[in-house]
Amino acid sequence: MVLVEPKEFSTNAIIDFCDETFDSTPNPNGRDWKADAIVIMTKYDKNLEDSRTTNKANKFFSEYHELGIFPYVSITPTLDREDLQPDQLFLKRKDLLEGADSYEEEKFEGWISAHAKYCEEDPENSKLSPEIASRIGFPAAKNKMREVMLLDTAARLPEVLKSIREELSKCRNEKEMLEGKRKYRNPDHLKRKVGDLLQRACKRVGDYLDGDLEAAVKFPESLMDLDDELDKEDESEWADRTLGTVASVEDEERWRDLIQDVIEKEGLPYWVYGEKKFIGGKQFQRAKELMKATMLESFPNVGEMKDYVASGAGYLQGGLQRENWERATLSIVKTTSKTAMHPGINFFIKHAGAIFRNLFQVALKDINELPETKHLFDICPSMESFVTNKFDDMVWRLMENAAATIHLAIEPYYSCLDPNLPNFRPPEQDSDDEEEEVDLNVSILSRLVSMAKKKLDDAMTKQLLRDHGRERASEKRKFLAEKRASMINDDETDEIIKSAFQYLLSLHEFIETILNFQTNYCLYNAFKLELESFSRVVSDSDWTEMLPHDDSLDTMIDDLNDKIDGLKGSLDSVNKMQMKF
Repeated sequence: MVLVEPKEFSTNAIIDFCDETFDSTPNPNGRDWKADAIVIMTKYDKNLEDSRTTNKANKFFSEYHELGIFPYVSITPTLDREDLQPDQLFLKRKDLLEGADSYEEEKFEGWISAHAKYCEEDPENSKLSPEIASRIGFPAAKNKMREVMLLDTAARLPEVLKSIREELSKCRNEKEMLEGKRKYRNPDHLKRKVGDLLQRACKRVGDYLDGDLEAAVKFPESLMDLDDELDKEDESEWADRTLGTVASVEDEERWRDLIQDVIEKEGLPYWVYGEKKFIGGKQFQRAKELMKATMLESFPNVGEMKDYVASGAGYLQGGLQRENWERATLSIVKTTSKTAMHPGINFFIKHAGAIFRNLFQVALKDINELPETKHLFDICPSMESFVTNKFDDMVWRLMENAAATIHLAIEPYYSCLDPNLPNFRPPEQDSDDEEEEVDLNVSILSRLVSMAKKKLDDAMTKQLLRDHGRERASEKRKFLAEKRASMINDDETDEIIKSAFQYLLSLHEFIETILNFQTNYCLYNAFKLELESFSRVVSDSDWTEMLPHDDSLDTMIDDLNDKIDGLKGSLDSVNKMQMKF
């Protein structure tokens, strides 16, 4: 709405002001401001005399009409004087307002009557323009303003309804979250909900380990090749933590360097499948194959120990002056086995721990798609980090127990020598003993094959086992040469090294089998067992730090209830208004 004085268009400063102002801020619809403005020419009683004839009135307004401005004309009564006391001034103005409509109507009736008189006296006077006649008096302007507002309201109603509904939905969601927070102030309720959540997460981790094609398809970004797994292990919080007492962090770091050297120079064996992307149990299986492959590469060059073999043989053990080749061989076996096995076992355990941790993160993301889980994490933002830290603690304890057990399990196998080690055959030696050795493993196998054609019964199988035990007890095995110089020489040193190397090959093959069982039992299956009890262990934690006291919740919920009631009332009113339109 624009209020202007009854002046000619060319001298009307308000019009010039609007042109300058609205030209600098164009209408969003691309329309001139004049098309949307309601212009009211106030105090028109000052111009009644100058427009006493219809021709003069039409001419006065024609300049406005040509430029698209169609003013409404209005007359308002004024006080003779305003230097009155405030209460007297208020009453005088109130009286003016009460008689304003009749005053304006009287003035304009006189003006129109004068127009009719002039038309009768001078037929050349034309009729008053309809654009002027339809805009006489403030009631006409009010009707126009009401029409514009109603049309604008009708156009805006869908947007208003949408805005109210969005705000109402936002308030309801916020109220639901606050009520959830208030409900989770009860430790028993929180424990129960977190327990249910963790049971689902651990169930998903177990599924990944057993094999879950659906997870691989659902979370392709979580599939990892060997490089991804090694990066995860290197970035894990326990990469620099000491695991047990058998191997140091520095030993593990040298193992990591060895893996990188193997990858960059020789390349890993194809059966490690380093470039394949896996998720779940296959990652653990690949980690074991990596450990085995790297152990082979870490095997020391036994030939480089030649200069130290004599020192390992010693002198006069047990009072017998005879070169102790067996002690020297045992020293070679111990030294090489410790170097080639224990750091790799530690690294493998940490590698597996990083895999387990990543699977738990995937499981949390998996169950986070459930509305209840997402709601819980929204209510307690620190919950995810809390359960993740508890999971990390559980995995670290598992790793410590596995390391202690596995290291202890393989140590006995290189702490002594056993010529009856399966698959061990010492290098051929010159001997006067022409008695041919019999491979008892082959012997019992051939007897089992021949017995397979017969019906096995309990007596027959037990007799077979007794015979095998007796034969093993009486078996004669060669190990090291019996004829030895009084002082060990180079040829004998070479013979010891060859025998030690042959023994080491058989021993490591045997220990690989032991490691396979140990890692499956102490790490993989033990982790599955821990998963079954993890939710209960976490639920039994102290939840006080997760439940900070907050007295403002009740107040905030009450405020939201009031706001929701108000929005619902507004929504009903706007809906009714839209129905009327």
